[in-house]
Amino acid sequence: MSYHFKFILIIFLVPIFSFGQKMETKDYVKSLFKNHSKIQWIKHYKGRIDDLNDVSVTLGFDGETCKGRLTYLRSNLQFDLIGSIVDRQIYLEELDSSKKVSGSLEGKFLKNTISGNWSNYNNSKGGNLLLTETDQELKFPSYCGDNKWIRKYQGAIGKDRVEIILQKESTDKVSGFIFYSRKNKTFAFKGDIDEQDNIILKVKDQLGGNVQTINGNLQKDQLTIAIKNGDQKEFTPSDGLTIGCIEYADYMTGYDITFPKTTNAAFNQSMNEETEAWVQACRTHATKIKKQSTSTPPQKRATERGYAWSEVAFFNKNIISGFMTYSNTWTPGQKLIAFNFDFEKNSSLYLEDIFEKKKDFKKYIKNYIKKEIKDHKYYSNSDFKKWVKKNEFSYFTIRQEGICFSTKFHMLYGRQSITIPYQQLKPFLKKSFLKSLKGN
Repeated sequence: MSYHFKFILIIFLVPIFSFGQKMETKDYVKSLFKNHSKIQWIKHYKGRIDDLNDVSVTLGFDGETCKGRLTYLRSNLQFDLIGSIVDRQIYLEELDSSKKVSGSLEGKFLKNTISGNWSNYNNSKGGNLLLTETDQELKFPSYCGDNKWIRKYQGAIGKDRVEIILQKESTDKVSGFIFYSRKNKTFAFKGDIDEQDNIILKVKDQLGGNVQTINGNLQKDQLTIAIKNGDQKEFTPSDGLTIGCIEYADYMTGYDITFPKTTNAAFNQSMNEETEAWVQACRTHATKIKKQSTSTPPQKRATERGYAWSEVAFFNKNIISGFMTYSNTWTPGQKLIAFNFDFEKNSSLYLEDIFEKKKDFKKYIKNYIKKEIKDHKYYSNSDFKKWVKKNEFSYFTIRQEGICFSTKFHMLYGRQSITIPYQQLKPFLKKSFLKSLKGN
């Protein structure tokens, strides 16, 4: 091949290669404006919707109109954005590939962040939105569990020793359990975190009653709780667990799951098997939906969703105990799995591993629950009474003070639980189990 022929060939191929290259997002956003000279700025942001789905956003502003592009980083689904910025408040319509309004983003500028909400076209579905400005466009998703964790705090509040298991679910949500030694009781709580890292924990007992409200502050994993007379108590974590996370979202479908991870390989493998089975079921359903849908109108935006999350009620060097809850839009109800795992034996714990076989512990448990549930605040309600009598408290989790027995989830009444103290169960318990509870 002659030199002149090679040169001519290269001349012809260059436009083909150039045409095949994907336009940079910054240039694409610039092209959305008719008059490029009026553009005041173009900025890149990274962030998440519902603190799980990784997105990249590039915005441009010409003093009147804000335009841009949003990309879901795992599915590479893209939307155009158009709207306005007034007094540091931003409102953007989300336009799909057919240029139809499929959703909206609202928020406010705070230094180098945008904090707000995403919702679909008719506001029937939505989620929190948090974006942080970056020097360049983000093209790869981050790990959705990097800001989620479980920590154990031990200390004193007043004259009572407490143990707190706190789970950071997202940038603005926490949940967990607090055990009071003198009361010998564990209470569940849920809480919110504001932009100044202040937290408000709503503590409830197992019978549905409000116990107290705890105010404090959470910076990274340093917990501060407000005590009486304006005093504060600082808690440093004594132990902790990481959170595993898998997420995906496209136009119609999405799923996310968070689950605990430990240093025990056998437990992690068991949890991974459950997780992978659920994720595969979500993927199979998503594939089916895509094959059935010949179009993607705004009415179908984010209509197929799967959620799964964990609650760790107790853990020490020997044992971990809690729940995994699985829910989705295509199957009624929720699937509940209680996990109780022995780190020393590398195996799950069953009631037969905890109780002596020679004694009728099941009859004692049934009678105890039957008596205690009568104190529930809803027990005077005939429907609740009928439901709770019909349902078995077939799920159990290990707590600091006893064994907690729970029902399945009910749309109106939630998941009901009764804890039987070890003091009451001691005649039925194996000594080896009682010993394993003492691990720090």
